[in-house]
Amino acid sequence: MEQPSKLVNLADELWKLSTEELEGFLEVISKIIETKAILRNTAEGSATNQDRAAADDLREIRRALEDTNITLSGPESVLLASFYKELEGAESLDTRALNITLDSYARKPSNTTTTIENLEKKGHIELMKGVNPHAHKTFRLTESGKNEGRALLDRIARASG
Repeated sequence: MEQPSKLVNLADELWKLSTEELEGFLEVISKIIETKAILRNTAEGSATNQDRAAADDLREIRRALEDTNITLSGPESVLLASFYKELEGAESLDTRALNITLDSYARKPSNTTTTIENLEKKGHIELMKGVNPHAHKTFRLTESGKNEGRALLDRIARASG
């Protein structure tokens, strides 16, 4: 036998209330609907703002990688390219894809794998477990790495002034 839905149960309980109680309940329901609509709109606005901020960061990173007047060390290039890929939605990165990205901007360091390992020692990158040691390394940025990437973008923007 099928259980009655929440709505059916609620309707049965509401039927038991007096007219005055129902009118009071209607006011409560109106406030709940109003509050939930505000929360939904706030959440949607927040997501839109986050998307806009990510798009701005992506533009700034592309500009920094393309501009040959901006001097970037190997670790800075790797950090920016990793931050870029993460902003695009990559859950994990690998040295092969990163090499392709960096090479397309003529920013590839002499040894990306060594650079990744050094950034891991600084806590900016976390290597993923279970990866074949002879294959390309798979990794992701840590919160520290994301913060360092953002700080690097800020330094570049101030220097470009």
